[in-house]
Amino acid sequence: MLWEYASGLDVPLYLHPATGVDAPHVLSGHPELTGPLWRWGNDTASHVLRLVFSKVFDDFPESKLMVGHMGEGLPYVLWRLDSRWAWHNHHGIELARNKPSDYIRHNLYITTSGVCDVPPLLCALLAVGSDHILFAADYPFEDLRTATAFLRSAPISEGDRAKIAHGNAERLLRL
Repeated sequence: MLWEYASGLDVPLYLHPATGVDAPHVLSGHPELTGPLWRWGNDTASHVLRLVFSKVFDDFPESKLMVGHMGEGLPYVLWRLDSRWAWHNHHGIELARNKPSDYIRHNLYITTSGVCDVPPLLCALLAVGSDHILFAADYPFEDLRTATAFLRSAPISEGDRAKIAHGNAERLLRL
């Protein structure tokens, strides 16, 4: 099994967005929403949540999953995920860690790719912590100079900047 193998190697899997085979009806007639502008991030975030609720991370608790684009919106909705999880009475699913946010904070690593904006970075730092954020640029959609200038000028501590710029990648990927 893929997760067993990756977990045994202690390496992350990277989940990158792509165009799916079926577009939701709500996007019909709006092709601008079907790619990187909107749909790719939502689809990827949904896939991460499917992994959480299918209990992959209960079966392989130290597995590591990486996603780009400042976490595809997940860092910003952790409270709501937990609140609605409790409200929905779990639909027969019991998670070992109790809350969806526990898995996002433990198993998910995010990159800065494609998001060169201070408020999302600060939110991600508060939501998942500096140990779970890595620098990336998102070529060809974003410019490397823009991404590096953003990280260099972001109003964060030098310790967090070093972790994001290289330290986390060195640790996580054993570079």
